[in-house]
Amino acid sequence: QLGGDDRVCPSRAAFIIMGPDVPLLNDYKQEFFWKRFPQTILGGPRLKLGYCAPPYVYVHQLVLFLTPWLLGGIGTLLYQLRVLDEAFAGVVSGVLMLGVGATLQGLARCMARRTGVVQRLPAANNILADEEEVEFTHCVAPETVHFVVPGKKFVGNVVLHTFLAGALCGLSTWYLLPDRLSGLYGHTGAGLGAVVPLFALSWVTVCIGEYSLIVNTATETATFQPQDTYEITPLTRPLYILTFIAVDLAL
Repeated sequence: QLGGDDRVCPSRAAFIIMGPDVPLLNDYKQEFFWKRFPQTILGGPRLKLGYCAPPYVYVHQLVLFLTPWLLGGIGTLLYQLRVLDEAFAGVVSGVLMLGVGATLQGLARCMARRTGVVQRLPAANNILADEEEVEFTHCVAPETVHFVVPGKKFVGNVVLHTFLAGALCGLSTWYLLPDRLSGLYGHTGAGLGAVVPLFALSWVTVCIGEYSLIVNTATETATFQPQDTYEITPLTRPLYILTFIAVDLAL
């Protein structure tokens, strides 16, 4: 009560109306959160949809997510076999990643033309983009390719993001060579027990950054419809990784 009268404080009134058992997130918000959270953490893969999708949709995304690690592994293996030195091992992985990125973006634009989709609607106008159900016909159908690899809206971003993806993969391969990591921990006694987890987790981090560049942009959990007209968001994760590598290069 306020001032001894029968009026009720607004905050107390709200508590009385809602009650102590009202959940923080209703059913719709919980479903939205659990769909969006893995996508945010992994940099873009949509591994949980609000409807039933064929298994190949998830397989495509998982393969594309692990592709940078596979290409980096080629350079790493060639270095470990002493076929290439450190620099050329990184160059090989970077060139392979550049080719994969260019192929994916070219495929996305080709499928968009085939389906008559010249350009995706801006997020501000495509209110149901995150909720609409896609009907998949087969694993290489245009709608499947467009769902997995939406493509970039601007040609300049296609070129920039593809070259940045190649540079990131090449530098990461050089930076994460097992011999280099062993040199960091060889005197600590941790040895292989520290190198293996660091190698694996570091490549997962690189895969997260690469996925945002060449496949699909990660969306933040707290944002329903991102306002990213110029596609700046895909650059944030790779730039964080490149910053750490640049510090090592400078030293």
